[in-house]
Amino acid sequence: MEERITSMIPRYGKLNGIYTEIMSGGSFSFEKQKFISDFYEQYEDTQTFETALISLMLEMDAAHFSILLNSLKREIENNISTYNACKEFFDRLDIEYVCRQHESRFDWNIDRQMKVTNGYYRELVEANGSLEAVGFREHDRQEEELLERRYERCKREYDKEKARLDELYKQKGQARQEALRCLKNRCGDICRLGGSLLAILEKYTTDQKKKEGEEKEIPASGTVTISQPVYFPMKLLSAIYEKCNGEQFEAVPEPDFYANINLQPCEGGLKIRPREKARVCYLIFLMGETLPKPDREKWKAGIMNLLGIDDTYYKSKYKEPVSEFPSDSNQEFAKEMRSIFQ
Repeated sequence: MEERITSMIPRYGKLNGIYTEIMSGGSFSFEKQKFISDFYEQYEDTQTFETALISLMLEMDAAHFSILLNSLKREIENNISTYNACKEFFDRLDIEYVCRQHESRFDWNIDRQMKVTNGYYRELVEANGSLEAVGFREHDRQEEELLERRYERCKREYDKEKARLDELYKQKGQARQEALRCLKNRCGDICRLGGSLLAILEKYTTDQKKKEGEEKEIPASGTVTISQPVYFPMKLLSAIYEKCNGEQFEAVPEPDFYANINLQPCEGGLKIRPREKARVCYLIFLMGETLPKPDREKWKAGIMNLLGIDDTYYKSKYKEPVSEFPSDSNQEFAKEMRSIFQ
């Protein structure tokens, strides 16, 4: 259940990225249309979504659950806003054209393979005719064996080319089925689905706010519980988690990673793996650059304290992966991080 909700956030992020790319003049391909169709089919059942949400609420602590809901809510709101801003554009996408192109992409190869196969078929028919005709005239055994070998060779070659042709027809048939399944414009459906999902999220966000409000009330001891800020969205942290969990950091569950990076209360601590501290310093630098300056300094001090990184060490090492002569592993790490932060 938890996996269904957590995977929904990066998928919504990818969906919003597709929308933005299309609006910016990028090509509208069948792969993008397929992702849009698959997305709607996967999440259209709002009852299953709410069941998963309830299960997750019972399993997770309040801080993690709040981070999850807020991140998902932002992605849904972005999607609805993007669609509504260019509703006519999205509703007029030429889906039939990209689906037709997807189906017909095998046609040239089929025509070419058909000509090759027919050529071998004519040779096979001729060899078979010669073999049958030899029985009606005087001949020796050697001549008959030569004709039999010719026939067998032609049959093998024809069967091989026919199999290639059959495979192309099979692929075209599969592409046709995919095209038919993705033929409907789902952008408007996804927008309406987003509204339904937000309504469900609002119920549990309201419950969460009530609970947080109760926690903030002054108890008998006179102390007040203050909520912690969320520095980074779930989409960014999910991408970093995928690359760094078990590599730069000791493996932890994804919710624990989110909470640690956002300096939220968490049972499981985040630990740097041996010989990875310099690369973590570079990651901290990249993440800090995405924050406003006041938050940046506050977060950097908190995360460095959490991970046990001295300020002097940080300043001397954070540019090591992009130094003039970086190691191969540092170069690869810097390349992966650029793909996330570009």
